[in-house]
Amino acid sequence: MAISPTLAINNLTKERLTKGLPTFKLGFGQSPFPVPEILRKELQDHAHVKDYLHSQGLLELREKISVYYHRRFGIESIARNIIVGPGSKELLFLTQLILNRELILPKPSWVSYAPQANLLNNATHWLNTSEDNNWNLSAEELDSFLASQSGTSKHLIILNYPNNPTGKSYKEEELIRISEVARKYDLVIISDEIYGEFDFKARHISIAKYYPEGTIVCSGLSKWCGAGGWRLGYMIFPDSMNEELQALISAASECYSCASAPIQYASIKAFENGPEIQRYTEVCRKILIKAHETVINTIDKSMINVFPADGGFYVFLNFKPEYFPFDSSKELCERLLNDTGVALLPGSSFGCKDDFLSARLAFVDIPEIDFDQILSDPKLLDQEGNAFFNSLKNAIFSINNWSLINLPNK
Repeated sequence: MAISPTLAINNLTKERLTKGLPTFKLGFGQSPFPVPEILRKELQDHAHVKDYLHSQGLLELREKISVYYHRRFGIESIARNIIVGPGSKELLFLTQLILNRELILPKPSWVSYAPQANLLNNATHWLNTSEDNNWNLSAEELDSFLASQSGTSKHLIILNYPNNPTGKSYKEEELIRISEVARKYDLVIISDEIYGEFDFKARHISIAKYYPEGTIVCSGLSKWCGAGGWRLGYMIFPDSMNEELQALISAASECYSCASAPIQYASIKAFENGPEIQRYTEVCRKILIKAHETVINTIDKSMINVFPADGGFYVFLNFKPEYFPFDSSKELCERLLNDTGVALLPGSSFGCKDDFLSARLAFVDIPEIDFDQILSDPKLLDQEGNAFFNSLKNAIFSINNWSLINLPNK
């Protein structure tokens, strides 16, 4: 099995930079923001904690997560139904292991869901989405697929929104309809809400509100608090799935023992969601909105279809085939990188057909951002002619110019 495409593109861009090659890191979706100061201080204060914690996670932290989800998203949960682990990725893999169900994924979906299922020898079923439906899975498509299965297998679906790679989210009525279908077929939903706090309108809705008995909510600190390397993830199980949760805790005890103790103690402050964290989140969201606007307003839409995002770090691009003489999205992205230094991830990494010339653009390569300065004065983002997004603009200009060069018969 090949290395994860997101990590591969990160390694490739780092290699280019060490060689002094021009590089725009629009392929890897790492948070550009520093870990909040209040969390860094808590980590320093708990650096001495060396003992193993329970595999389910620190009780005080799980209690804070429960309260946070109730206050922020209206989700009812209790600490005993929450597990904390070393990143949501690990928990997603182990949950697929213990559920042992065939996986359903909307096309496109994040790069690691299907490979995890493949490692477990679990079948993956890709369901089509379309531009007309904002690349979201429709309840009708899900219903049709499950009806065709005739009860022969048990299924799990992973919904991720705001979505990676499209940046799209689901409307309330869409979530309600999907919940009705899930209930009809006893479907388990993992709702990956890792970008929930970065819904651009701050109106993220969890599908667990409408299908609480069959939804597992998954998230972490990697995006919301800029703490990808901290590896702190968690899952909220429904009370009706206690047996599955206990199996997951047992699997965790055999695989990683526990998440880092100092990290767990430090993370408590994040879920207390006090004024400092709230202000941090608001500023991060505003920066992301401005970066997104920069991409949407700069890219040449005559040759590239751009699908504006509802939140998160990404926009989805479709390079119109009449302008781009390539056989695959992978070939297109490789040529773009070699010719311009702009790194994108091809749509084929997310389950799209290879000849669909699509790509994910991560708009978080914004090295000019002085976060502390903007945190002190967010109005700086609104000043005409600010230089905060010059690198991002230059990357988009490079894509535009390259597109013109590649016009057929030029």
